[in-house]
Amino acid sequence: MNKQKQITLQTRIAERYARIVDNKDEFSRSINQPLKQSFRINSLKGDTEKILESLRKYDNSISPTNWYENGFTTNLDNLGSSIEHFSGQIYIQELTSMMPALSIADVNESKRIIDCCAAPGSKTTQLAEMMKNKGEIIANDNKHSRLKALRGNLDRLGIVNTTVTLRDFRSFPNTEADIYLVDAPCSSEGTIRKKNTIKRNLKEKDYERFSKIQKGILNRACEMAERGDQIVYSTCTFAPEENEHVVNSILEEHSVKLNNINIKNLKMGKGIKNWKDEKFDSEIEKCRRVWPHHNDTDGFFIARIEKC
Repeated sequence: MNKQKQITLQTRIAERYARIVDNKDEFSRSINQPLKQSFRINSLKGDTEKILESLRKYDNSISPTNWYENGFTTNLDNLGSSIEHFSGQIYIQELTSMMPALSIADVNESKRIIDCCAAPGSKTTQLAEMMKNKGEIIANDNKHSRLKALRGNLDRLGIVNTTVTLRDFRSFPNTEADIYLVDAPCSSEGTIRKKNTIKRNLKEKDYERFSKIQKGILNRACEMAERGDQIVYSTCTFAPEENEHVVNSILEEHSVKLNNINIKNLKMGKGIKNWKDEKFDSEIEKCRRVWPHHNDTDGFFIARIEKC
């Protein structure tokens, strides 16, 4: 992608969401800034302070986040070649990708979780660490080509509480769980700060195509869930067609409710009330938007749904 094309994509995104963001100038500025590499410590492979001490021997730019004790940023861009990465002591992951697991209430060793769109395993391995490698996780993905990376990350990080399945989740067999994580395929607009993540300008039909897939996956999770179960829905896009619109359709079709999401010290915006000619249920404000200029991150969207 040439420089002029990248600028065009960023300008289009800034213009498309100018009316729903709290500060359009700061938003536009932020999506034109490069994103620092981030990672989390895998405590299953060692003591956090000892791992950090080892990393800082060749990287003194490491900084902790103030909202997640295991989340860190660095000015380096080659942590993937470190022994700590190869040995599974760290996992390179965008900060926003760490947020869905933190949005789930009461993750513990007794839970059964289905990660509906799991590859390459960022959130699966994070949840496994939070569960101390106990309980049970089913990590599903619909593409065989992505399972190699998923299995590789599970092995590298020493995860033993996870079963891998290959299935389009829209046709997944009925399976009981306490928590369903739907980190859905999306247009990935929120990753605009990373190089070459968005290949082209999206058209309205692209948003509609993703929205249809997302509704199908989330609908299946809601069908399978029992009363009191949690369903966390997330995307890395700004598009309301893939965010509030999808969640609103679930509120209309299922006996579910939205719960508030609060991550201490992390600034998050509310779900928007309307987009173009569509008005959403007032409950949609309980969804959370993570704008790039609020916490120096990617863009992200999260909703925490409870089956009634």
